[in-house]
Amino acid sequence: MNYVIRGGTLVDAIGVRRADILVEDGLIRASEREVKPPKGYQEIDARGLVVSPGFVDLHTHLREPGNEGSETMFTGSLAGISGGYTALVAMPNTTPTIDSPEAVRYVQQIAKDAPLDIYFAGAITKGRLGESLTEMSKMADLGVKLFTDDGSGVQDVQLMRRALEFAKGIGVTLAQHCEDLRLTNGGSINEGAISSILGVAGIPNAAEDVMVARDLELVRLVGARLHFLHISTAHSAEMVKAAKAEGLPVTAEVTPHHLVLSDSKLMGFNPVFKVNPPLRSDTDRLGLWRAFQGGVFDAVATDHAPHHKELKDTTIDQAAFGLIGLQASFGAVLGELHRQLDLPQEDGSFSSGLSDEQLVHLVSFFTWKPARIAQIDDIHGCQLVAGKPANITIFDPTARWRLAEADLLSKSQNSPYFDTDLVGKILYTIVNGELKLKEGELCL
Repeated sequence: MNYVIRGGTLVDAIGVRRADILVEDGLIRASEREVKPPKGYQEIDARGLVVSPGFVDLHTHLREPGNEGSETMFTGSLAGISGGYTALVAMPNTTPTIDSPEAVRYVQQIAKDAPLDIYFAGAITKGRLGESLTEMSKMADLGVKLFTDDGSGVQDVQLMRRALEFAKGIGVTLAQHCEDLRLTNGGSINEGAISSILGVAGIPNAAEDVMVARDLELVRLVGARLHFLHISTAHSAEMVKAAKAEGLPVTAEVTPHHLVLSDSKLMGFNPVFKVNPPLRSDTDRLGLWRAFQGGVFDAVATDHAPHHKELKDTTIDQAAFGLIGLQASFGAVLGELHRQLDLPQEDGSFSSGLSDEQLVHLVSFFTWKPARIAQIDDIHGCQLVAGKPANITIFDPTARWRLAEADLLSKSQNSPYFDTDLVGKILYTIVNGELKLKEGELCL
C-alpha cells in the first residue's frame, strides 16, 4: 500500500515540523515540506493533526496462553491499534509462564497473526516462583530483550543479584515489579485514610519503596540495567530521580491510571479500580505528575490487565487486580495534562494549548523512549525520515471524547476511564506501512 500523509505536524525525536510523508512498500520514502507522489497514490489529510511514531507499550497483559476468556493476542492487538499502538510488549505471567525457549517459540508463532507487532518479555525465574533462574540466554537468542516476574517481583535479594549479573553478561534488561510481599500482607487497596474508612486491608507505600531502594543498591553493586515497572509512589519516583542523577543505568515507567486516578475512586467499593500497585493518595498522584513533567520517567505504560467479568464483579477483597487501558491511555494522559496546565476553554472545547517542547515531551513517553528500553527502536519509535519503517500514529490533539463500553475492543470491560474526560483522539494507526485504523475505525 502506497500513499502520502499530507500537511501534518510531525512530532518525533528530531522535534516539531510541518511536512508530508511518502509511504511506499512499508517504508517512509520521503519526509519533506511538500511531497509529490506518483499518480494514483492515496492521500491522508493530516492538516491540523499530529503525526508521530507509532506508540509502543512496554507493559501489556494479553492473557494468551491460558486465560483467553479475558483476552487474546488478537483482541488485545485490536485495542492497541485503536489506542495508537504499533507494538506491544507482552508480559510473561501467562499459563503456562513464558519461562523457556519452547514457550517463547510458541507465543511468537501465535503473534505472527496479530495485526500489530508483539514482543515478549521472558520470566526471570522458572514459573515466576522466585526460586531458580530461567534460561535467559536461550530466550535472548530468540529475541527476548526484557525479563520480568511481573505480578510479584523477585523477592529473594541474592537471586535478584544473580539475575542482574547474568542479564548484564548477555545484554538484556530486567524489569522489576517492586513489591515486598511481606509488607503487602494480603492488602487490596492503598493503605491510608480511604482503606481505614472502608475497613479494607491496605498495601502501604513502603511495600514498593523498600524494594526500589533494595534494587537500586543492587544496580549500584552490579552495574546492570534495570527497568522499574509501574512506579506508584512519589518517594519511589524521587529515589529513581536521585539514581539517575548519580548515573545509575535505570529506567522507570508510570501508568496512566496512577497519573490520573487516586484511591478516592475506591470509596464506592468499585472493584474496577482495584489494581496492583494500588491507586495511591492524591498526594502521591501529584508527586508522580511532577516526576512525569520533570522527566524522571522514561515511559508511560498501560499495564493493560484484562479480566473476565466474573473475576472483577465481586467484593474488593476477592476481585482480581488489574484494569484495561490500551484504548484510552493516551487520551487520559493528555486530558490530565490539559487540566494540570489549565487549558480547557470556557466553552468546554480544548485549544491545542501545548508548546512544541511540551508536545515532544508527551509523545516521547509513548514512542521512542519505550522503544529504546525494549530495544526495538530500529523498527518502532523511529524518526519520521526517509528509510525508516512506516510505523506511524496520527491523532487530533484537540479532540475531546468519552470512552463508552460499546467502544471496547478488548474481551474485557474493566476500564476505569468511562467517566473520564479524554483529550487527543487517535485517528490513524499505520503498522509496517499498512493502514490498520482509518478515521478512528479499524480497517484490517
